Amino acid sequence: MRPAATLLWWVIVSCGSVAPLAQPSDNAATKALRFFRALPTRNPDAVLRLLRPAPADADDRARALAVLPERGELRPDRYERAKLAMFADVLTYHGRAQIFETKLIDVPQAVVALHRRTVLLISRPALRLLSGSELQALVAHEVGHDYFWPEFERTLARGDRSGRRELELKCDGIAVLTLVALKLDLARLADGLRKQARFNEALGANANASDYPRLEERQGFMIALRGFASSGQE
Repeated sequence: MRPAATLLWWVIVSCGSVAPLAQPSDNAATKALRFFRALPTRNPDAVLRLLRPAPADADDRARALAVLPERGELRPDRYERAKLAMFADVLTYHGRAQIFETKLIDVPQAVVALHRRTVLLISRPALRLLSGSELQALVAHEVGHDYFWPEFERTLARGDRSGRRELELKCDGIAVLTLVALKLDLARLADGLRKQARFNEALGANANASDYPRLEERQGFMIALRGFASSGQE
């Protein structure tokens, strides 16, 4: 395989974060919303502090980097470096600025994915497709995977698609709370997801579409959770 093809296969198998949003979700939004409503506070900062796991340690980071393909990483140009820097505030807010390593990768799809709680993988098409604020929002979603990493591993090991759809919405929830806490535009999360999905659909990159909730359901969940979070700021 060519390096790009090898890395593409690895991203699909290891991260599974490139499919469009297409399938029914077995009431996943209701379950995800129930999860957040059951928490003892509605304040976004307090919720995120309550849920935030301890960061991966140096050994975890070393192991994560060791299993990445040796080839397929790109060197960002000046414009790309500036755009990648735009989500630094999101990582700092979550205490992950010194934990996550960002890699620009050579795959044809629009990919924003988290590898083993420590490495943000962003493809060049995604970097060019998404605005800076949309990239911020999608990175906030990927931070959500760090919050729920054991759950992600369980759903992946069991082939639990219903559980995976609920998990994706819970990660959307972390993104919503982050954007509300940082006073960023919540609409950019849905906009970024839509652009990413349409781009990947045009490539025929929809092998794992059933792992993801419909975009309409994600938007409804975001609106409901924003109301929940806003009431906690009053």
